[in-house]
Amino acid sequence: MKIARQLPIFALVFTALLAQDPRGGITGTIGDETGAVIPGVKVRATNIETGVAASAETNQSGQYRLPYLPAGIYRLTAEAVGFKSFVRDRIEVRVGEMVDLPIRMEVGALTETVQISAETPVLETASASLGQTIDSRRIQELPQRGGNPLELALLTPGVVNATNMRLRKAMAPEATSDITADGAGRFNNEFQVDGITNVAADRGSGYGRVAFSPPQSAVREFKMQTSAYDASIGHTMGALLNVSTASGTNELHGQLQYFLRHKALDAPNFFNNKNGTTQSVYQDHRYGFALGGPLTIPRLYSGRNRTFWFYTYEKNNFGVPVQWTRTVPTAEQRRGDFSALLRNGSIYQIYDPFTTRPASQAGRFERSPFPGNIIPESRLDPVGRALVNLYPLPNQAGTSDGRNNFFLANKALQDYYVHLLRLDHAFSENHRAFLRVHYDFWKEKKNNDFGDWLNGIHQNRPNRGVALDDVIVINPNLVLNLRYGFTSTKWWQYRVSRGYDLASLGFSPNLLRYLDPQESPLPRISPGAYSQISWWENPGDGVNSSLTHSFQGTVTRLVGAHSLRAGAEVRVLRSFNNRRPIGVAPDLSFGTTYTRGPLDTSAAAPIGQDLASMLLGIPAGSMEIVASSALQNQFYGFYIHDDWRVTPKLTLNIGLRYELETPITERYNRLVADFDRVSPNPIEEQAKANYALNPIPELSPEAFAVRGGLTWSGPDRRSPYAGERNNLMPRIGFAYTLTQKTILRGGYGLFFDTLGILKTLPYQTGFSQSTPIQASLDNGQTYIATLANPFPNGLIPPAGPAKGLRTNLGQGIDYYYRDMKQAYSQRWSFGVQRQLPAQFMIDVSYVGNRATRIGVERNINVTPAEYLSRSPVRDQARINYLNQQFPNPFRGTDPIFGANISRASLLRPYPQFGDINAFEPIGYSWYHSLQVRSERRFAQGFTFQLAYTWSKTMEATEFLNPQDPTPYEVISAFDRTHRIGASGIWEVPLGRGRKFASGASGLLDALIGGWKVGTVFTMQSGQPLGFGNAILLTHPHEVSLSEPDVDRWFNINAFNRIPGEQLASNYRQLPLRFSGIRSDGQFAIDMSFSKYFRFNERTQLQFRADSYNFTNTTSFANPNTTPTNSAFGRVTSTQNDARNWQLALRLIF
Repeated sequence: MKIARQLPIFALVFTALLAQDPRGGITGTIGDETGAVIPGVKVRATNIETGVAASAETNQSGQYRLPYLPAGIYRLTAEAVGFKSFVRDRIEVRVGEMVDLPIRMEVGALTETVQISAETPVLETASASLGQTIDSRRIQELPQRGGNPLELALLTPGVVNATNMRLRKAMAPEATSDITADGAGRFNNEFQVDGITNVAADRGSGYGRVAFSPPQSAVREFKMQTSAYDASIGHTMGALLNVSTASGTNELHGQLQYFLRHKALDAPNFFNNKNGTTQSVYQDHRYGFALGGPLTIPRLYSGRNRTFWFYTYEKNNFGVPVQWTRTVPTAEQRRGDFSALLRNGSIYQIYDPFTTRPASQAGRFERSPFPGNIIPESRLDPVGRALVNLYPLPNQAGTSDGRNNFFLANKALQDYYVHLLRLDHAFSENHRAFLRVHYDFWKEKKNNDFGDWLNGIHQNRPNRGVALDDVIVINPNLVLNLRYGFTSTKWWQYRVSRGYDLASLGFSPNLLRYLDPQESPLPRISPGAYSQISWWENPGDGVNSSLTHSFQGTVTRLVGAHSLRAGAEVRVLRSFNNRRPIGVAPDLSFGTTYTRGPLDTSAAAPIGQDLASMLLGIPAGSMEIVASSALQNQFYGFYIHDDWRVTPKLTLNIGLRYELETPITERYNRLVADFDRVSPNPIEEQAKANYALNPIPELSPEAFAVRGGLTWSGPDRRSPYAGERNNLMPRIGFAYTLTQKTILRGGYGLFFDTLGILKTLPYQTGFSQSTPIQASLDNGQTYIATLANPFPNGLIPPAGPAKGLRTNLGQGIDYYYRDMKQAYSQRWSFGVQRQLPAQFMIDVSYVGNRATRIGVERNINVTPAEYLSRSPVRDQARINYLNQQFPNPFRGTDPIFGANISRASLLRPYPQFGDINAFEPIGYSWYHSLQVRSERRFAQGFTFQLAYTWSKTMEATEFLNPQDPTPYEVISAFDRTHRIGASGIWEVPLGRGRKFASGASGLLDALIGGWKVGTVFTMQSGQPLGFGNAILLTHPHEVSLSEPDVDRWFNINAFNRIPGEQLASNYRQLPLRFSGIRSDGQFAIDMSFSKYFRFNERTQLQFRADSYNFTNTTSFANPNTTPTNSAFGRVTSTQNDARNWQLALRLIF
């Protein structure tokens, strides 16, 4: 039995991915000086910090494997009778990697020792998987503005920031979660802490996000794995981020820390300087401690080399600086005087809704203008006047028609704390376990955009988590790992105006009887183009929670040249939701339906007519009686994986994974199911009789049908989905050693997404019942609802499924597509990895991804495409034709139906309903990229890391027109052509014991010695822009400008901007987005300057100054892309903060 003749090649050693385990390991082949393998060699790895050892023995092929080693520095020994003892020190084991150490033993006595010292390997010669390890040095020493190490995941090739550059605090999981990896889409990644799922259903938003972000002091390392061809990875079609928490050692170590951010340390941003506005005033205090060591009970127990504890606590009281630009009514407009708007054109004319009358054109209505665009004060509605006076007055000029006329700088108030405890115990070299528990709590008060907290919200969120892990070595070549964990989170929100005296605004007792005076806030008020009052953050007032139990078991066996793993995972997921923002108060909106003119089909004004509706007391909107929900589903994963060393140069990674996700159910069967498209609706007979009296030419009375309606889940069919049971996922990869310093690697894998509680919202129509506000049932000829009493007939009571197909007549419907299936992605890569001088490594790879069966929302109740205009300009005749009013055949079948209905509505397949939407698995996307990763591990006082991605992402995940048979292929909204992420840490070589001024002493050494510099650099291309259903007058290439600025980001003259000439009732032709027309990109250089003062061998004080956006480079937010908006083409905010500093003191002992 021979190892390879090229055995010296393996002095490089290699790493093999350990997939979703939060630890690493050591493996290899042991042979003698002739190349013959040696079975029965006893191998032992000892953690230098803890003294905990793990042992193994080589098999008949000379192979050994030591899995499940916590990240750290190890000493490896190998002993066999007839050979000298082998010792190798300072082997660095990192999260998710297995270091391969081939050993050549020399003949001799056991008492003799061969001592080897070498750098930890940098090449991955046994795995095709791609990713980035963020080690403890980077976590502790790189600048992190919010103290959240997970933001460093953006230093991974293929990972894109899908949101702005806002503060990523540990308590703000959404920004941390809002990334894409290898084109797999937003919120499609799996996050774990210590191998336990760390994902929660995000407040009923239809996606999963990070549940808990451990503080810096509690994180040993983490790995972001983007293309992992390991069958143990599942429950995601994106990346896996796995955090390994810190643990105690044989020495008592700890740290005390305090971080300060303050407005006085910040530069004004671009728009402060441009507009002469003030900065936000805030403070940010973050402090805490970490402590760990051996568990010792004096005279009873010493935990050295055996039992360890680690505890960390952190608290953060801070303000988040916010700058608001809003649109508020002027003093004149509050009195009904809109005359100033007419200077922008006659389209801004306001029409009197109470003059609505039939026009000379059949099926049309007309109304008269208010002379001079002034509503007489005597006509103003008392409640409307009370609501408009809730706005502040303008404090800046704004645009020509009064937009963006209010500015305010202030802060959101935040409070956060976290506890984390970890216990580790080694029962023996063959049995070790750990327990980790954490609890964190966050609360905030925010959205004070008017300065009086009228629009403010309160939020708070507690998190709890547990991880229990047990590793048992059954024999030297067979290891069992068992793991249990749970993750629990709750999220509350309520508006600051809760308990507002609504009677003081003039609302009638008829409305107030539906509201709880202690719980009801000010209603949300949405007057079109004006800023909202009493707005919430989705999903609004109420509470929701998410709970996941997970169980895992893995068996690892070494058989000849095969390292086999087989495992199973079970997750039990629960989600509870009681969010009801329009259940605690009505949602009041105000549009242009009754204030536009002269005809009801005339184009609306860009602004003004909406506020006039409020002042005249003509509301729209709705209120809902909301049911709570309790969703659940289970997830099962099974896999087998083989890392097969085919030859000394070639390793194959071969695996197969199977996943079964049970369809969601609701505890009390309160979910809708499908939409019945064929059964006659109970109102059909009466509606057909009515229609026969006044048919339209396009639809004969015989062809007129009233079919369909909702169905519900129940005891016999608890889930709305059928589910599937054939989700097999092959994984294969290879690594080939071309030369001693060059590795070829490639792989292919299939990854399924989920459909469980993390991705599915509860549709409960019937159990939850909406009541629309209908100001008029005869097109404005008479009015029945007022602002004071928006529900004159009361609220529609929920009936569950009792109404059957009659449920939600006249309103929109969301339902579940019965054959919905999990989306999946196919990912592949091919690349070369090369070791460069000075321990640098570079990896250049092509990475591709094809995602299939992505859920796309389809509206099945639309006017057929053949009736839409194909004209490139506004087709008023077609608009009049489709919106011509006819006697409503549904009048009398339900109180919700009015006197008239449009031709467009009658031509819908289900005219008795509004939009009917469901997600269908028909979307897809594709991604191609060149990814470059370079790294130099810390040595000689310097470490460096670089990630570069050049990519293109295309997708078909939405319709250009709802009538289209297939989704529209277009550049992805999350396409970012270029992204660079780089980091470095440098110990400045000055002072005592350093390269320069090594003889410095006293004051000089205190000044120049002990400095470290850390930096994080990020750059990302901007996102592609879209302009809606606009009229483009030129070629798209003429839209972009060579030198855009905030006042004119693109060529605004390339579009028709005249409000009265905009398209409607047409078949859209303009693409959803343009690859060549983009917003500003993202750019930041963050710096950290640290000075260490050493008191003795064990104690030192660190002073630290971190600068974020060190070069004070502005990354602008998206420009306005609505052609009729007076701010079209302008940028009014930034996506990053101006340069700001954070000061810190840390006592380390």
